[in-house]
Amino acid sequence: MPIKIAGAEFDAELPEDLIILRPDTKNEIIIRARAFMDFDEFHAICPIPEPPGRNERGRGWVPNLEDKTYKQRMEQHALQRVGWMAVQSLYEIEWSTVEEDKPKTWSNWENELKESGFTSVECNLIMALVLDVNGLNEAKMKMRRETFLLGQEEAQSESSSQNSEQKSSPSGEPASD
Repeated sequence: MPIKIAGAEFDAELPEDLIILRPDTKNEIIIRARAFMDFDEFHAICPIPEPPGRNERGRGWVPNLEDKTYKQRMEQHALQRVGWMAVQSLYEIEWSTVEEDKPKTWSNWENELKESGFTSVECNLIMALVLDVNGLNEAKMKMRRETFLLGQEEAQSESSSQNSEQKSSPSGEPASD
């Protein structure tokens, strides 16, 4: 349920659309994505891998961040995270091989799109949509600044206070500086 801030509804999950036009058809393909709120669910399913290490005298536990197996697990974790982001954000797509509760299937999202006829460029645009809806970019910041300033102007024009300097007092005498 959206909250209100200064009387206006705020909904961080507002979806954004990507429209893909195909010259050979009269139909447009609309891909809708929404932001997800946090990674708590992801981390519950896929905890961050712990590095191996050893206890050293005087230093305590010292992780070995250069361990080859650890680096591979971290790389796999990063790929799962990207897949999870795509699956969560592209909420209107009915996947064939991707299952929300099975991390090993999350990376199938791009292959499914390609097998459905999307080009590599279109898949990149879809991933850009996922990243864009879950973050801020300069275009969004500019739009939000303009919306904020427009709201400020409207509030000022609705104000009952005087917008210009008074030229004379009610008695007819010039107003003092």
